[in-house]
Amino acid sequence: MALQAARGKTGTSSQGGILFVGNDATRTGAPIALLHFLRWYKKSDSRPFSVLLGEGGELTGDFEALAETWSTDRSQWCPGGIRATLLSKAGLGWWARRAEVSEVRRFTPQSSPALVYVNSIVSAHAVEMLAPQAPVLTHVHELDSGFQLVTAPVCSRLLAQTRQFIACSNAVREYLIREHGVKTEAVETVYESIPVEQVRPERTRQQVFQELRIPADAFLVVACGTINQRKGADLFLQLAAAVCSRRADAHFAWIGGGRPEDVAQFENGARTAGLAEKIRFTGTVPQTADYLAAADVFALTSREDPYPLVCLEAAAVGKAIVCFADAGGIPEFVEGDCGFTVPHLDIMAMADRVVSLLDSPECRLTMGAAALRKVAQRHDVSVTAPHIMKIIERTIAGG
Repeated sequence: MALQAARGKTGTSSQGGILFVGNDATRTGAPIALLHFLRWYKKSDSRPFSVLLGEGGELTGDFEALAETWSTDRSQWCPGGIRATLLSKAGLGWWARRAEVSEVRRFTPQSSPALVYVNSIVSAHAVEMLAPQAPVLTHVHELDSGFQLVTAPVCSRLLAQTRQFIACSNAVREYLIREHGVKTEAVETVYESIPVEQVRPERTRQQVFQELRIPADAFLVVACGTINQRKGADLFLQLAAAVCSRRADAHFAWIGGGRPEDVAQFENGARTAGLAEKIRFTGTVPQTADYLAAADVFALTSREDPYPLVCLEAAAVGKAIVCFADAGGIPEFVEGDCGFTVPHLDIMAMADRVVSLLDSPECRLTMGAAALRKVAQRHDVSVTAPHIMKIIERTIAGG
């Protein structure tokens, strides 16, 4: 049985363990950030730990390779399952929910948690089922749109029971204080991080251009993420139109997937704008470094993005970044040396900066080199993970 498979040696140490709670195991920012940290943590030979996920996903196996892992959607009583559906039809949905909670809670004693580390606000529903007695540390990777994914009462209860917060950027820290009344002393910023040395392309620029059917002498501007409004996929189309009207040799590529209806809308928008030959869509790919390294400029068109890992990955292959002000935390990375920050949602200003970078190889190289230095010095997991560990131990100690 899955629950039995989740049980094991974790928590047998006399030292209290940590239960890490994630929202899911999809190939998105918060789960990937947690994996980066846990891989470092595993090598530190510190406290034992286990993982509870709100839902599984394509990265479930990666979590299971590190620790005993349980996801709430494995429960035979999870919403949408056959048993829960039948009971709901019989007016006994409450019984199914109680059974699901009971099954999930049977996993938590296996980690003997001295701390519950909540890796996302969207994990609030899973924490609700746990009703943890151990102190809670919540690592926030979201701004307003992420908070809206959680019902207000559940979100409020998680915020109230959290002893310490980690914010992935100052933009998130200020949002927590301003919008949710979190005390200033209870939230600390630890920027997102990546294993910088592992961000290495496996293919050449020429090979990527051949795959994308782009002329060898063209320029390439890329964006990366789930195709949706928050990520600004529609704004990317507008950016492409504005740049291509001035630079016939510019091509664009969106790296990442999305819901079928969103993808169809994106592709139809490209055709309607007469950009079908100028914009490429790769869908979800396991290796983004190939495309980032092949690009000339990275464009972050997100309307809201707390601190996207892909910008750090672009920096790790020496790319200048163009982003919007007041849309999240990446201007805190870009500053004045790694690219350009333009007024919020000002597509023409962003197009101006992209064109200026395409016009100046020296500027691209200088800013790309600055981005690489900065990401290695400030945003490698080896730099940020010890800081997180100090916060973990301080929270367990009650400080």
